[in-house]
Amino acid sequence: MTNFYARMRGSNSVPKPAGAQDVDPRAELAVREYLASHAGMVERSARLGKKAERLERDGIPSESARNRAERARGDVVAGLAALRASFVEAADGGKDATAIFDRVVELLCPAFAPYRPSGDLD
Repeated sequence: MTNFYARMRGSNSVPKPAGAQDVDPRAELAVREYLASHAGMVERSARLGKKAERLERDGIPSESARNRAERARGDVVAGLAALRASFVEAADGGKDATAIFDRVVELLCPAFAPYRPSGDLD
């Protein structure tokens, strides 16, 4: 779970990752607020993902566990996608606003970052 999301005990803040100095503070604030207010959903996604991986590693793969993990991850991704659309609209649209938001998500919670084909080096 700490790979993509770390919540400091007794605080609603997420530690600032290395390389985050050059991100838009509005996008960073929006993502941090989303992660803080949906911490349970994010933690559930991490917990279910680890369980599915553990079962697969132990040689007893469970389609049910994998489906629950993917649904939980999908819920977080859907929420971030809605937040992204809202951020882009508030920033008067454009590819720059999308890239800025995606960069923040990639820095703060890479497990939920938008998929990028390997040939896309933006």
